[in-house]
Amino acid sequence: MLRFLHSADWQLGKPYARVADPDKRALLRQQRLAAIGRIGAVARQRQAAFLLVAGDLFDSPQPTRQDVSAACSAIGALELPVLAIPGNHDHGGPGSLWLEPYFLRECEQLSPNLTVLLEREPFALERLGLGDGVLLPCPLLRRAEPGDPTAWLQGCDLSVWGDQPRLLLAHGSVQGFGGQESGDGDDENPPVASNRIDLAALPVDQLDYIALGDWHGLKQVGPSAWYSGCHETDRFPRAVDYRSGQVLLVEVARGAAPRVEPVASGAIGWHQLEHRFGADADLERLELRLRELIGSRSNEDLLLLTLEGSLSLAAAAQLQALLQRLEARLLRLKLRDHTSVAPDPLELRQLTERAGDPLVARVALRLQQLVEQGDASSDLARLALRELHRACISP
Repeated sequence: MLRFLHSADWQLGKPYARVADPDKRALLRQQRLAAIGRIGAVARQRQAAFLLVAGDLFDSPQPTRQDVSAACSAIGALELPVLAIPGNHDHGGPGSLWLEPYFLRECEQLSPNLTVLLEREPFALERLGLGDGVLLPCPLLRRAEPGDPTAWLQGCDLSVWGDQPRLLLAHGSVQGFGGQESGDGDDENPPVASNRIDLAALPVDQLDYIALGDWHGLKQVGPSAWYSGCHETDRFPRAVDYRSGQVLLVEVARGAAPRVEPVASGAIGWHQLEHRFGADADLERLELRLRELIGSRSNEDLLLLTLEGSLSLAAAAQLQALLQRLEARLLRLKLRDHTSVAPDPLELRQLTERAGDPLVARVALRLQQLVEQGDASSDLARLALRELHRACISP
């Protein structure tokens, strides 16, 4: 029986370009490193013998020296063997990061427990003192492989390994698991249409576990084939059943179904919230929902907020103040604001019935007429009414 951890898609050095604040981008990058330490805690608590990383340890084939050193230090602190393959972000091949003198020196000094597998050939676990078992690595040697990176196994005689557990380690999109769900595309990295893995062509009856990387969520795609997802969530959920921010604890024996248990390793919250304003009172309900979602935390969450419905001018100003507070507290607020804003009867009278300020009254009346026309100028007129109310009425 082998007990180990399966992870993937660490993408250390990820720039988080959509996060405006540089300090908050730095916090997100630091959490990707910190999550490695949390994986180490899981390994110690659950007595895992080693860790498999199914590609994309780095976000780039040429990470900074700072990222290389930080990664090697974090991996070295795990104090268990780590076996990794290159993925599409940190692909191998001639001239790759994995052969550069700086990486090799840092790896030797800081993370001698890291083994990067650059060849598509069986690797006996006994070489690392891990007992019986064979690892079948399928590293990507370029960002976009035209062929199936696991194809070499179709002509491989695995019977020579007898009763030893056989573990496949690969990075790519499983055929039949396509469309918007496949690959590792996100706001910063569009998906690629290559690196396709054909599970049906593999000798699955001779494989005891297939450890996959590329898809950033947790997903089982075959009886013994799993995507572990990211160790630290890096995107807003795409579906209600999307899970990320975990490592997989796996137990395998030759010829038996693997036992797989997800264990949380992420710390950052990525949330989605949709809210409709039917009346101004719904603004208070939105604040309550936000408190339930992120509590009193700061710099620990990202939020995709979608707003619909309509508000009065005063409520719209309160909403803007709330959004400004959220911007400060969150690592990122991604806002989809489809709220329409119009003065309620009292607000309209306050603007149009100003005996002491007839110019404001005439302007407000004309703006309201433009709003009611519903043509191309309506949105600009609504904005002007809001500014007029803010300048003349709002405290």
